[in-house]
Amino acid sequence: MKKLLFAPLFVAFALTSTTAYGQARNEVRMTRNDDGSHSEISTSKDNLTIHRRTYSKATGGNGEKTLSMTVIYRKDKQHKLRQGMIYDGAGNPLYKVKYGYHRTTGRLVKEHMFDLRVKRTRVQTGPDGKPREVEIPVRMLDHRYDAQGREMKPICICLPAGQTAEELFGKGKSTHLDRL
Repeated sequence: MKKLLFAPLFVAFALTSTTAYGQARNEVRMTRNDDGSHSEISTSKDNLTIHRRTYSKATGGNGEKTLSMTVIYRKDKQHKLRQGMIYDGAGNPLYKVKYGYHRTTGRLVKEHMFDLRVKRTRVQTGPDGKPREVEIPVRMLDHRYDAQGREMKPICICLPAGQTAEELFGKGKSTHLDRL
């Protein structure tokens, strides 16, 4: 019981972002995930960069933790998330995440996740009328708000690498069902 009462005090002390002299400092938090792994979340001194390192359960006999994933989030001067980079345990880049906000309200509207291992593109006509390749995300989150301004459940669209319609349904066939 004493540990449970002490934990909120420790978290409140650890999350204060300034020292007694008013200087910014790094913040570090440790969380335990449902699968038994641990995450270490730290922020930069200017609070514009967030590093999250996830360590898997100890597999070795001496109890060392293995780094399984690293995520780096970057904020703009208004402290809104602008982009994120996701790396595997060896430091190889896996995904890039970009955030988009509404111009007038400033609310989060879109999150796009791009695969850095395989670039997925489509040809799109540009404003000058010439075709150009545009990178398409593997996951899109569209954030919605109701008339009172409350956030509703976002719409998630995943675009995994797939097949063309001809490869999926066969040559000369379609998705249309013929009626009797």
